[in-house]
Amino acid sequence: MRTQKIMKWSFLAVMLLGNISISCTKYDTPDFVEETGGVSGNLSVKKNVLWINLEGAGGGDLVKNAFPDDGVVKGLLPRSRYAWNGLESEHIDDTYTPTAENAIACASMLTGNIPMRHGIADETYLSEVYFDPDYDESMKAYPSFFQYIVDYDKSMKTLAVTPWKTQNQELLEKAGTTVTTTSDEETLNTVLQQIDNENNRVIYLSFRDVLDAAKSGGGWKDSNTQYINAMHKMDGYIGQLLEAIRARPEYYYEDWLIMITSNHGGTADGRYGGMSLEERNMFGIFYYEHFSKGKEMNPGLVEDVLCFDQSFQGVVIDSIEPTPDKKGIETMRQIYSLDSLDSGMTVEIIMAARPSIGRSYVPGDQNGKNLFGKRRWNMSLTHTYASALGSFYGKNDGTDGQRTAAFLNPMIHAYTSTVKLYDTEAHIQKDWVDEVIDQWGNVTEGYNKMTPKRKGKVAVYSYYDGLKKTTKSTDADLDWSIADYVDNTNLTLYGGMSNLCRYILELRIWNKELSPAEVKQYSNKLKLSPSDPMYGNLIGYWQFYKGEDGQYLKDDSIVVNQIKQVKKRVKVGDREEEQFLDTEGLRLRKKFTASNNKSYYTYVEKEDLKYQTLTNTLYQTIESEGRMMESVLPVPTVLQWLDISFPLETTRETGANAFKTSKLDGVAYPWDGENNRAVWRGMFLGDYTVDLEWREYEK
Repeated sequence: MRTQKIMKWSFLAVMLLGNISISCTKYDTPDFVEETGGVSGNLSVKKNVLWINLEGAGGGDLVKNAFPDDGVVKGLLPRSRYAWNGLESEHIDDTYTPTAENAIACASMLTGNIPMRHGIADETYLSEVYFDPDYDESMKAYPSFFQYIVDYDKSMKTLAVTPWKTQNQELLEKAGTTVTTTSDEETLNTVLQQIDNENNRVIYLSFRDVLDAAKSGGGWKDSNTQYINAMHKMDGYIGQLLEAIRARPEYYYEDWLIMITSNHGGTADGRYGGMSLEERNMFGIFYYEHFSKGKEMNPGLVEDVLCFDQSFQGVVIDSIEPTPDKKGIETMRQIYSLDSLDSGMTVEIIMAARPSIGRSYVPGDQNGKNLFGKRRWNMSLTHTYASALGSFYGKNDGTDGQRTAAFLNPMIHAYTSTVKLYDTEAHIQKDWVDEVIDQWGNVTEGYNKMTPKRKGKVAVYSYYDGLKKTTKSTDADLDWSIADYVDNTNLTLYGGMSNLCRYILELRIWNKELSPAEVKQYSNKLKLSPSDPMYGNLIGYWQFYKGEDGQYLKDDSIVVNQIKQVKKRVKVGDREEEQFLDTEGLRLRKKFTASNNKSYYTYVEKEDLKYQTLTNTLYQTIESEGRMMESVLPVPTVLQWLDISFPLETTRETGANAFKTSKLDGVAYPWDGENNRAVWRGMFLGDYTVDLEWREYEK
């Protein structure tokens, strides 16, 4: 039996146990900046960051309307990447009740990680770390962003000014100078003095008056005059800070990124710290004076997604079920198999993962885990670095050896595999069977065994986030008996993964091989409707949303198949004919371990079902519409701006086989099939390389 140790550590104590690995490799900047931001090209020019956090200000129209139309903040928008709407990262549980600052929200924003990863659960800012010595994986620690700056350049001057003493001592202790203040006026004056007299490259400050005004003035609502007045005051404070920066003697040779954020919101009756949309709402404005144009980002929310618990499993009945009235139909089901030749199929899984109890997205026992499939095809994760691979008839596209990894962050990802059978031909294989004489002297004469077979070619391709994982041809030969093509098994959505949970949004099966352009297009789409031009090609479509009763889920345990009937060729007697077959829902089950330690699956109860609202982080959506504000985005944005490579951590393998994943949850890891590599990329600022060259255009 495994032993499990539960330990509480401050980040300072954990950091003394080992070094944090940071890659310093630089790459050419693509459309999405690879590992670092753009570089100015002038060694005398310095990039600096001023990060202003309005504690608990919220987001949405409340914040947008609270800032004066002719004020400082709204005047920054034409040169900003900004989002008025956002979501604080979901908590491990929703029982937390803050007494002053929302410590979990603060920790998520300052570490760049969701609570399931940073582990901070209260105002002590101590991280609960679950460490299993038999798990063969290192203990994880996720400090504030100041640690990564120190690791990059110890001489870089940094400043943190907040009203939260314990936060400063436990989480922000790696800042070069840390100041705890007793009022927002003191915070403002401290920072103004530092801007005038010091050369801090990074300044983080937190104002609390808006939070206090929302609490004491009647809640987060536009009729709360205390809240509105506090926001107007913040607008003025921000103006003073910007004036001080512009008055610096070396301002011409400094590129300042100004970040204005909130870390959570609250309800109209004054509650905060929970998981309602009002309490999670936040905003972010990222301003650089020389951004060529502003961009508002709001790809929207995906509401009420089912949390697929670690113990869950799902089954779609897809095996032969002969009944007295249909005994003449030999193949009654098998809707989701490729037993009809000269055919194609596409399978899509759209989901968002959360880390394991050991804080890792790549737990060591996740090798060769099937996600979804039948006997003759499956969608799986291979190796400890979790490459996504589809296999049909034992054939795949050879990308299982790629160190691409999949579901390595809390983003929503689309994992797609396509298959096409073609150039098939029926033939009879003759095999001579020798004469047999049994023990009683009976003779069975030799004969030619006739086996009906079908040969042809199969092409299988896997895609991740709409991007094809290989440009090589994957065509392979098949020559099987006709009986072996039949896939008389149920369709299974497998459980047993080490992730604490997965948010499965949609499963889709198409009756054709989607083209690369179609895969990319549909990896960006959710909640398809019958009006969609390719809806008629769907033969299985399960959506894991809450919805109205019976819309997506019925009887608390069956995920409705949105495709009610499928036309299929079935064998009736000695002939084949086309029939419409009723489809099946996906039966949710949960694993139950009895007192004798035997496990089995049983019905899911209503109380087992949990839902969460997510930001739309589908990669193709972000590429076109930008990214909504989230707790995990400011930290990688700071590092990207400063040209600091994103910090990495090693999974359980070591040496040449070690696979490194990001220590930050707000970065992406897309696969570039043309260049045969994947790179960690920042996802909010986009490409600003040309904007940094403004001095060249003044010459």
